[in-house]
Amino acid sequence: MKNLLLSSFIGLVLSSCSFGLYGRYSEVTQAYSTYPKAIFGDNFNSFLFKTNITVYGKDYSGLLVTKQMSPQDYRVIFTTELGMKLFDFEFKDTAFTLHYCVPQFNKPKLLKVIQKDIEVLLMNNLSSKKTELYRDKEGLLSIHKIEFGPTQNYYFIEKSSQHLIKIEQAKKRRKKTTFTLSNYQADFPGNILIQHHDIKLKIELNLLKK
Repeated sequence: MKNLLLSSFIGLVLSSCSFGLYGRYSEVTQAYSTYPKAIFGDNFNSFLFKTNITVYGKDYSGLLVTKQMSPQDYRVIFTTELGMKLFDFEFKDTAFTLHYCVPQFNKPKLLKVIQKDIEVLLMNNLSSKKTELYRDKEGLLSIHKIEFGPTQNYYFIEKSSQHLIKIEQAKKRRKKTTFTLSNYQADFPGNILIQHHDIKLKIELNLLKK
Protein backbone atom coordinates (compact mmCIF):
# COMPACT_ATOMS: atom_id res chain seq x y z
CA MET A 1 0.00 0.00 0.00
CA LYS A 2 2.82 2.39 0.92
CA ASN A 3 4.53 1.68 -2.40
CA LEU A 4 1.28 2.29 -4.27
CA LEU A 5 0.72 5.63 -2.51
CA LEU A 6 4.34 6.66 -3.15
CA SER A 7 4.06 5.77 -6.84
CA SER A 8 0.82 7.75 -7.14
CA PHE A 9 2.39 10.76 -5.44
CA ILE A 10 5.47 10.66 -7.71
CA GLY A 11 3.23 10.38 -10.77
CA LEU A 12 1.21 13.39 -9.66
CA VAL A 13 4.36 15.44 -9.08
CA LEU A 14 5.83 14.50 -12.46
CA SER A 15 2.55 15.28 -14.18
CA SER A 16 2.41 18.72 -12.53
CA CYS A 17 6.01 19.44 -13.52
CA SER A 18 5.46 18.38 -17.11
CA PHE A 19 2.52 20.74 -17.62
CA GLY A 20 3.99 23.60 -15.59
CA LEU A 21 2.93 27.10 -16.63
CA TYR A 22 1.04 25.99 -19.72
CA GLY A 23 -0.99 23.10 -18.35
CA ARG A 24 -4.18 25.21 -18.37
CA TYR A 25 -4.21 25.21 -22.19
CA SER A 26 -5.69 22.31 -24.16
CA GLU A 27 -4.20 21.00 -27.40
CA VAL A 28 -6.20 21.32 -30.61
CA THR A 29 -6.05 18.39 -33.01
CA GLN A 30 -5.81 19.49 -36.62
CA ALA A 31 -5.04 17.88 -39.96
CA TYR A 32 -2.40 20.41 -41.00
CA SER A 33 0.13 22.73 -39.41
CA THR A 34 -0.36 26.48 -39.29
CA TYR A 35 2.05 29.19 -38.25
CA PRO A 36 1.59 32.62 -36.70
CA LYS A 37 1.50 35.47 -39.19
CA ALA A 38 4.86 37.29 -39.28
CA ILE A 39 4.85 40.56 -37.33
CA PHE A 40 6.62 42.52 -40.08
CA GLY A 41 4.93 40.66 -42.94
CA ASP A 42 6.65 38.79 -45.76
CA ASN A 43 7.73 41.88 -47.69
CA PHE A 44 8.33 45.38 -46.33
CA ASN A 45 10.60 48.37 -46.82
CA SER A 46 11.45 49.54 -43.32
CA PHE A 47 10.08 50.26 -39.85
CA LEU A 48 11.31 53.00 -37.51
CA PHE A 49 10.90 52.75 -33.74
CA LYS A 50 11.59 55.11 -30.89
CA THR A 51 13.52 52.74 -28.64
CA ASN A 52 14.68 52.44 -25.06
CA ILE A 53 16.94 49.62 -23.87
CA THR A 54 17.41 49.21 -20.13
CA VAL A 55 20.20 46.83 -19.19
CA TYR A 56 21.42 46.35 -15.62
CA GLY A 57 19.96 49.71 -14.59
CA LYS A 58 21.41 51.75 -17.48
CA ASP A 59 19.14 53.34 -20.12
CA TYR A 60 20.01 53.72 -23.80
CA SER A 61 17.47 55.69 -25.85
CA GLY A 62 17.35 56.31 -29.56
CA LEU A 63 15.94 55.07 -32.84
CA LEU A 64 15.87 51.55 -34.20
CA VAL A 65 15.30 50.90 -37.88
CA THR A 66 14.45 47.48 -39.30
CA LYS A 67 14.96 47.25 -43.04
CA GLN A 68 14.38 44.33 -45.40
CA MET A 69 17.24 44.20 -47.91
CA SER A 70 15.83 41.17 -49.76
CA PRO A 71 13.71 38.13 -48.82
CA GLN A 72 15.20 36.59 -45.64
CA ASP A 73 17.80 39.40 -45.39
CA TYR A 74 17.25 42.09 -42.74
CA ARG A 75 19.34 44.96 -41.41
CA VAL A 76 18.64 46.25 -37.88
CA ILE A 77 20.39 49.45 -36.75
CA PHE A 78 20.12 51.21 -33.38
CA THR A 79 21.30 54.84 -33.17
CA THR A 80 21.02 57.74 -30.76
CA GLU A 81 18.57 60.47 -31.77
CA LEU A 82 21.61 62.52 -32.85
CA GLY A 83 22.58 59.78 -35.28
CA MET A 84 25.45 58.04 -33.48
CA LYS A 85 25.34 54.32 -34.27
CA LEU A 86 25.10 52.00 -31.25
CA PHE A 87 24.81 48.68 -33.06
CA ASP A 88 24.30 47.41 -36.61
CA PHE A 89 23.10 43.81 -37.16
CA GLU A 90 22.31 41.81 -40.28
CA PHE A 91 20.17 38.66 -40.35
CA LYS A 92 20.33 36.61 -43.54
CA ASP A 93 18.58 33.24 -43.62
CA THR A 94 20.07 31.56 -40.53
CA ALA A 95 23.30 33.64 -40.52
CA PHE A 96 24.00 36.62 -38.25
CA THR A 97 26.54 39.37 -39.01
CA LEU A 98 27.67 42.03 -36.55
CA HIS A 99 28.62 45.08 -38.63
CA TYR A 100 29.23 47.43 -35.72
CA CYS A 101 28.73 47.71 -31.97
CA VAL A 102 29.76 50.21 -29.29
CA PRO A 103 31.62 48.80 -26.25
CA GLN A 104 28.55 49.14 -24.00
CA PHE A 105 26.75 46.46 -26.03
CA ASN A 106 29.80 44.56 -27.28
CA LYS A 107 29.63 41.84 -24.64
CA PRO A 108 29.14 38.29 -25.96
CA LYS A 109 26.27 37.28 -23.66
CA LEU A 110 24.36 40.57 -24.05
CA LEU A 111 24.86 40.63 -27.82
CA LYS A 112 23.59 37.07 -28.10
CA VAL A 113 20.47 37.86 -26.08
CA ILE A 114 19.61 40.97 -28.15
CA GLN A 115 20.32 39.03 -31.36
CA LYS A 116 17.89 36.30 -30.29
CA ASP A 117 15.25 38.88 -29.30
CA ILE A 118 15.34 40.42 -32.76
CA GLU A 119 15.21 36.99 -34.39
CA VAL A 120 12.04 36.26 -32.43
CA LEU A 121 10.47 39.47 -33.77
CA LEU A 122 11.55 38.78 -37.37
CA MET A 123 9.98 35.29 -37.13
CA ASN A 124 12.25 33.80 -39.80
CA ASN A 125 12.12 30.15 -40.87
CA LEU A 126 9.14 29.18 -38.71
CA SER A 127 7.83 26.92 -41.46
CA SER A 128 10.78 24.58 -40.92
CA LYS A 129 9.71 23.99 -37.31
CA LYS A 130 7.10 21.67 -35.87
CA THR A 131 4.16 23.56 -34.39
CA GLU A 132 1.50 22.53 -31.88
CA LEU A 133 -1.77 24.43 -31.49
CA TYR A 134 -3.47 25.05 -28.13
CA ARG A 135 -6.40 27.10 -26.86
CA ASP A 136 -7.40 28.65 -23.55
CA LYS A 137 -10.46 27.55 -21.57
CA GLU A 138 -12.45 30.66 -22.54
CA GLY A 139 -11.79 30.19 -26.25
CA LEU A 140 -10.37 33.70 -26.60
CA LEU A 141 -6.84 32.75 -27.60
CA SER A 142 -5.04 30.47 -30.01
CA ILE A 143 -1.59 29.49 -28.76
CA HIS A 144 1.07 28.16 -31.12
CA LYS A 145 3.93 26.27 -29.51
CA ILE A 146 7.16 25.95 -31.51
CA GLU A 147 10.31 24.20 -30.31
CA PHE A 148 13.75 25.79 -30.71
CA GLY A 149 16.05 23.19 -29.22
CA PRO A 150 15.68 23.33 -25.42
CA THR A 151 13.60 26.51 -25.69
CA GLN A 152 9.89 26.73 -26.52
CA ASN A 153 8.18 29.79 -27.99
CA TYR A 154 4.46 30.29 -27.30
CA TYR A 155 2.64 32.67 -29.68
CA PHE A 156 -0.64 34.02 -28.26
CA ILE A 157 -3.14 35.14 -30.91
CA GLU A 158 -6.35 36.96 -29.98
CA LYS A 159 -9.14 35.19 -31.86
CA SER A 160 -11.43 38.22 -32.21
CA SER A 161 -8.81 40.40 -33.94
CA GLN A 162 -6.35 37.73 -35.12
CA HIS A 163 -3.59 39.90 -33.64
CA LEU A 164 -0.49 38.39 -32.11
CA ILE A 165 -0.58 39.91 -28.62
CA LYS A 166 2.18 38.02 -26.81
CA ILE A 167 5.15 35.73 -27.30
CA GLU A 168 6.57 33.84 -24.36
CA GLN A 169 9.90 32.05 -24.39
CA ALA A 170 10.21 29.23 -21.89
CA LYS A 171 12.86 26.71 -20.94
CA LYS A 172 12.00 23.71 -18.79
CA ARG A 173 8.50 25.21 -18.44
CA ARG A 174 9.89 28.39 -16.88
CA LYS A 175 9.34 31.76 -18.54
CA LYS A 176 12.55 33.36 -19.80
CA THR A 177 11.27 36.27 -21.89
CA THR A 178 7.90 37.90 -22.59
CA PHE A 179 7.21 39.91 -25.77
CA THR A 180 4.04 42.02 -25.42
CA LEU A 181 2.53 43.54 -28.58
CA SER A 182 -0.17 46.19 -28.25
CA ASN A 183 -1.79 49.31 -29.73
CA TYR A 184 -2.25 47.80 -33.18
CA GLN A 185 -2.39 50.19 -36.14
CA ALA A 186 -3.43 48.71 -39.48
CA ASP A 187 -2.52 45.20 -38.29
CA PHE A 188 0.89 46.25 -36.93
CA PRO A 189 1.69 46.69 -33.22
CA GLY A 190 2.40 50.30 -32.27
CA ASN A 191 4.15 49.17 -29.08
CA ILE A 192 6.40 46.19 -28.42
CA LEU A 193 7.78 45.45 -24.97
CA ILE A 194 10.46 42.79 -24.44
CA GLN A 195 10.91 41.87 -20.79
CA HIS A 196 13.50 39.33 -19.67
CA HIS A 197 12.87 37.40 -16.48
CA ASP A 198 16.32 35.89 -15.93
CA ILE A 199 18.51 38.95 -16.61
CA LYS A 200 17.98 42.67 -16.07
CA LEU A 201 17.14 43.60 -19.65
CA LYS A 202 14.09 45.40 -21.05
CA ILE A 203 13.55 46.69 -24.58
CA GLU A 204 10.73 49.11 -25.46
CA LEU A 205 9.83 49.77 -29.10
CA ASN A 206 7.32 52.44 -30.09
CA LEU A 207 6.46 52.68 -33.78
CA LEU A 208 7.18 56.03 -35.43
CA LYS A 209 7.05 55.21 -39.13
CA LYS A 210 6.67 52.36 -41.57
